[in-house]
Amino acid sequence: MLGLRERRRIEMARDIHDATIKLASRDGFSAVTTQAISKDVGISHRTFFNYYENKESALMGGGPEISEESIERFLKSELPIKENLRQLMFDFMKAAATHREELLIVLEIVRTHPKAGQIQLARMSEARNHLSQLLAMRIKNSSVLVLDILAEVLLFSGWTGILRWLKEPIELKEAFDDSWEALGEVTKILAV
Repeated sequence: MLGLRERRRIEMARDIHDATIKLASRDGFSAVTTQAISKDVGISHRTFFNYYENKESALMGGGPEISEESIERFLKSELPIKENLRQLMFDFMKAAATHREELLIVLEIVRTHPKAGQIQLARMSEARNHLSQLLAMRIKNSSVLVLDILAEVLLFSGWTGILRWLKEPIELKEAFDDSWEALGEVTKILAV
């Protein structure tokens, strides 16, 4: 359970992120400054840097996290690993895709601003490392390379589902189910 101080820190980081999205949507990301973000949130410019290194980091926010509940369920589950992974990845996908319009804005900025793209790649690498460590706790006797590849494939499959959900009139669960099914087809191809 998070203490009051940590909850406030998370809320302020989210407020800064939200203001960055709002200003980027209204004024264009190139026109957004850390000063404007700070003013919009009602904090000092110096306080901004206690939360984020630059406007690109504020745009990306904290990134999706796998909840403690999902992690615990994954680690303690008696279900077959395939079903366990499916639930864990759906939980992660839901966390990553909480706000459709916001995500569309961020992805457009990532596409057109290299610094934001670099931050996104670093966040994806962190997510892969975290997932690989979780997999190591549940899947014993596998090499780090195998776990890293599995983590990468699972994240890419989830990301593909999110992109489909963003571009098509489809529910998130349906996009996830389709991506998971396609991943099963890929494993069949590789098994031949």
